[in-house]
Amino acid sequence: MNFFSAQDKARRNTYRLVFLFALAIVCLVTLTNILIIGTFAYMEAEGQEGLSTFVLSDVYDPDIMLMISAGVVLLILLGSLYKIAALSKGGAAIAEMLGGQLVPQGVTEHDEKKLLNVVEEMSIAAGMPIPKVYLLNDESINAFAAGLSHKNAVIGVTRGALKYLTRSELQGVIAHEFSHILNGDMRINLRLIGVLHGILLIGIIGESILRSTRYSRGSKKDNGGAIILIGIGLFVIGYAGVFFGKWIKSSVSRQREFLADASAVQFTRDKDTIAGALKKIGGLSSGSLLSSPLASEYSHAYFSSGINNFFASMFATHPPLKDRIKSIDRSWNGRFVSPNAVDEADSTSEKKSPLSTNPITGMDVVTAAVIVASAEKAVNKIGTIQQENIEYAQQLIANIPESLKAASQNAYSARALVYVLLIKEQKDKDAVKAIIKQYADKGVAEITETLYLECVEIDERLILPLLELCVSALRELSSAQYGIFRNTIEKIVRVDKKIDMYEWVIQRLVLQQLDEHFLLRKPAKEKHAYIGAVKNEAEIVFSLIANIEHKNAERAEQAFVEGISEIGAKAFKFVSKDKLSLELLNDSLDALMQLKPILKEKVLKAIVVIILSDGKTTRRGVELFRAIASNLNCPVPPLEV
Repeated sequence: MNFFSAQDKARRNTYRLVFLFALAIVCLVTLTNILIIGTFAYMEAEGQEGLSTFVLSDVYDPDIMLMISAGVVLLILLGSLYKIAALSKGGAAIAEMLGGQLVPQGVTEHDEKKLLNVVEEMSIAAGMPIPKVYLLNDESINAFAAGLSHKNAVIGVTRGALKYLTRSELQGVIAHEFSHILNGDMRINLRLIGVLHGILLIGIIGESILRSTRYSRGSKKDNGGAIILIGIGLFVIGYAGVFFGKWIKSSVSRQREFLADASAVQFTRDKDTIAGALKKIGGLSSGSLLSSPLASEYSHAYFSSGINNFFASMFATHPPLKDRIKSIDRSWNGRFVSPNAVDEADSTSEKKSPLSTNPITGMDVVTAAVIVASAEKAVNKIGTIQQENIEYAQQLIANIPESLKAASQNAYSARALVYVLLIKEQKDKDAVKAIIKQYADKGVAEITETLYLECVEIDERLILPLLELCVSALRELSSAQYGIFRNTIEKIVRVDKKIDMYEWVIQRLVLQQLDEHFLLRKPAKEKHAYIGAVKNEAEIVFSLIANIEHKNAERAEQAFVEGISEIGAKAFKFVSKDKLSLELLNDSLDALMQLKPILKEKVLKAIVVIILSDGKTTRRGVELFRAIASNLNCPVPPLEV
């Protein structure tokens, strides 16, 4: 599925969920009002000669019913908002809720290192930030992806998955989870948890009332019977709401699992990776069950069902294992596999990267997309992964010098590595080093000096992967440390009183991701439904790219015209070079980030047309396109010129 169509479909599914849950709330409000009227009738009948003399008008008061309705709606909304706010930190909150432990960068334990390597390869192959990885201490085979967007996503994996799955099977499971990330499923998952929690509150209140009356002696005088009746009623109504909510959750989830399985096969080009993992789940005594008492809250987002109870079987969030395997492997004989622990040596030998031992500067790289082929092809690769992308990512990682790779996996030295990549393009390198010595944390300047000597001749193709590895480690900084790091970067890029495109790409990619992580920047809300709403900002972005890629002013304007014609925005006006700046580009991109997904596709297509106007491009042009796409939350796989 096209990335932008998938994002748009996810948004429509959200609207559908809002409607269905609103319908559920209406049902709950109605049932609560019926309960209250029934309770009043019970109390009224106790004081009379029975129900024979009861009149509905004696207990029905529209004002009271309105207050009850408002109270129920407010209760559900507050409960939902509370839960959603608790999960606003992103996927990390879900992982920690389930008892997951963060797998730190630079870990040396074999299985955990293998897991990090697979996630890093998949992230670089997709052109997206590397998710944090959490390990759940369960012997079952399961995994999940969680977060508000692909920029704050996390991947959770059980210890059993590391123990029983081969590297290729683990890669298939991770590919399945990346499909959920790229298809926009995670945000829906979090909203489902929030709304279900709000509905559940009614049942919790009813249960609390019942507990409070367990040891009390009710009487006609204190209306104990009525209180018990209300408690039972709220308990039943609340869990009826959960019953309805689980039905909605299961109906939404099941089809997405088939899509994610198919995507995993497409990503890895090997049906045995995902099918092999599913067969082992079926043959394992613990299957995919999770031990966390809160496992049911996120059951719809697991690789395989993590719970086993009445609701799990009646309202399954996942298709049966046999159906999933058959949809992937039609020749399957119907037998599950009883898994044994994977031998460490066998697991290591499976990591096939035939070109990884060759210098990257000398090898003939085959990539999934060549940007000079066409704008359509380049844009269609956004949000996708191919096996060629994964192999290329493996090659990129393998060709990063070990000393630099080690530095990128530690929050302390990763700062120095980012400084080094900025120093490389500065004319007055001594001035930059002086800034680092003055403003950076103690000891970082010395590490920067050491790493600089090893970075001088680094291949340009390794810079973006190296930055993504650094960003993953830099998330482990404290807020105070990040403040110092951020301030130092700002001073470095302004030391020569100008910011060139190379510096801008590094600064924007690193700081935008980290600003969101440290809550210094709110994720953009996609609210603009037509491109005219950001006309001025789009003109600045298109014009600046045209001027960078085409040095001749007339050629640049012609490229601009071709770009806007491609998307039918002929009213846009070209902005001359003297009126442009990278500061304006930053502000304009912030505005374009608020476009709906389908419109972002148009923007990126226009950018590619502008870059390819003369039929050729440079590596800097390719990386500029990838940087802008990344800022618009549209991950682009590595593209080769």
